[in-house]
Amino acid sequence: MGTVILVDDDRSNTTLLKMLLEMDGFHVVACPGESQALTASQNGVDAFIIDCNLAQGKDGVELLRAIRNGHTPAPQDCPVIMTSGDDRRIGEAELAGATKFLLKPFSPSSLSELLNSMLV
Repeated sequence: MGTVILVDDDRSNTTLLKMLLEMDGFHVVACPGESQALTASQNGVDAFIIDCNLAQGKDGVELLRAIRNGHTPAPQDCPVIMTSGDDRRIGEAELAGATKFLLKPFSPSSLSELLNSMLV
């Protein structure tokens, strides 16, 4: 179905989403931070799921900006779903070029459906 890079420092969330998306046929590469995601994207990526708040004060929106500005191995127009538990991040993510924003908590099935619609 496609390779998805999941960038989130919450290990429990990442493990669960990875398992459920793989059950739906996606190849998921889980990365706790930006540097791991950049390395993983060198092998090809069809979509990203990036949490706005990453460990050590890192900001997932900065990774989104890097993708959109062509500073990563990923295609600039690669679909990027941003996630956060804070709805105040929606505008910032949209301005940075997010394809879609999902407010946590969201259902894994809605994430899978969204990915399917983006990758068809």
